[in-house]
Amino acid sequence: MEVLLIVEDILQEITMRKLLAVYRNDITIVSVSGNCGNSYIKNNVRTFNEASRYLPHLILTDLDRKICAPLLKQEWINFEIHKNMLFRIAEKEIDAWILSDREGFARWMSIPVNKIPLNTQSIEDPKQFIINLARRSRKKVIKDIVPVGTAKQGPGYNILLQRFIMLHWDSEKAADSNRSLKKAIERIKTFLL
Repeated sequence: MEVLLIVEDILQEITMRKLLAVYRNDITIVSVSGNCGNSYIKNNVRTFNEASRYLPHLILTDLDRKICAPLLKQEWINFEIHKNMLFRIAEKEIDAWILSDREGFARWMSIPVNKIPLNTQSIEDPKQFIINLARRSRKKVIKDIVPVGTAKQGPGYNILLQRFIMLHWDSEKAADSNRSLKKAIERIKTFLL
């Protein structure tokens, strides 16, 4: 089965590719759209829903600072979702899903696992949390996650986290520490069946 993947950024894309590889290797991503923040998704979600009649759409966005996922969904989607469109929300950000493989992430970053909360959805700003963890890492390469000057993230933030997702991230373990990831996996397993 072929799908169009719509995401906010490269980390969401790599994460969704990994989840599909693990749970739905019968689904092929034929194109990726977005990669320019959540306003693009919000402004076009109705169009994506209509287009999903012809090519299934898999959409992922971050909750960010919104109160809860149901309210964000209610705000963005005031229409019936087509069965060929899967809309998921990462709480609070995709970075929290990545952190949810606590043991794997701690080992990769060379920090104590107890520095990562059991419930990564409770982290107010997961990206900043990862940056702060990188400051404590004993690995020199991990320091590329830390921003320099006025930058919001280090030059290696996306590249290093992509590598972690592709090579080390265990989505099964991660789902135990993040409810929104667990729900997304459950929906991915049944999407288009």
